Amino acid sequence: MIAQTADCRIEIVVIDDGSTDDTPKIMQAYAEHFADRTAGRFVRTLRQDNQGVVAARNHGLAESNAPLVAFLDSDDFWDHHKLERQLQAIRLDDAVSVVHTSFRYVDESGEPSDDGPQRLDNPCAGECATTLLREDVVIFSSVLARRSAIDAAAEAEDHGQPFAPGLTNAQDYDLLLRLARSGRFIYVPEALTFYRRHDAHGAMGNLKQAFGYHCRVQRDFVGRWGEQIGVSGEQVDRHIADFLFGRAESAFWRRELEVVRDLCELAEQENVLNDRFVELTRKASWPVWLYKLKDNVGRMFGS
Repeated sequence: MIAQTADCRIEIVVIDDGSTDDTPKIMQAYAEHFADRTAGRFVRTLRQDNQGVVAARNHGLAESNAPLVAFLDSDDFWDHHKLERQLQAIRLDDAVSVVHTSFRYVDESGEPSDDGPQRLDNPCAGECATTLLREDVVIFSSVLARRSAIDAAAEAEDHGQPFAPGLTNAQDYDLLLRLARSGRFIYVPEALTFYRRHDAHGAMGNLKQAFGYHCRVQRDFVGRWGEQIGVSGEQVDRHIADFLFGRAESAFWRRELEVVRDLCELAEQENVLNDRFVELTRKASWPVWLYKLKDNVGRMFGS
């Protein structure tokens, strides 16, 4: 963030959520070096007892007052020109709440692990609440948002917070939906954000649990705001079914059969089970070695 090319003052607020490593010592050096509030870069570290990502993000927002806010998870990073490009975009339209960007997947060492920029045709642009409700296609570390829009989204909820208390996962998705309800999005199709993937299932770990929160956020949002955006409970059930089936089917073709079974079980728990899931569950009951043998034979004969 310090190396961003944006010609503006940037306040960097680091929330140390009860770390047990050298984070305080490392950040103290940055804070001392960038301690002048009138300079181009100002760094602060706020330490709290471990309370989780929701409390950390709400704490950081409460301690800052910049008119534009960007979020960066500790394992992701940005291209040097990210904020510059986003500032150019957000200044074009006062009704824009969020500017987000394309991204690249990177491995543990920070090297690209994909075949190029991701989601260059991202549909989340303009008035996109109903589009975003189908699936979260916005990488949160790519987001630049208006502080006024975040404050308005918080004030509209009973809990009064930017990030909803009680959400272990998908709290960023929840906020994005709330921002999309009343503001426009701009998408910058440049890979200006680098999203780190850790293991076979990514940083989310337990996919069944993570996608369960995704479904909960969808249902809760429609329960509060569905009438305003013209989405019914039946429609969100279809969105949930399509989302879970799409992820389960992709896992099947990657031969991750345990993931397939988990997501089909989640569909049943969410009361969206249909014939597609039943058939996929049947296929996922076969031993994985049989599919791998079939795949190898198919490659041998070019089919």
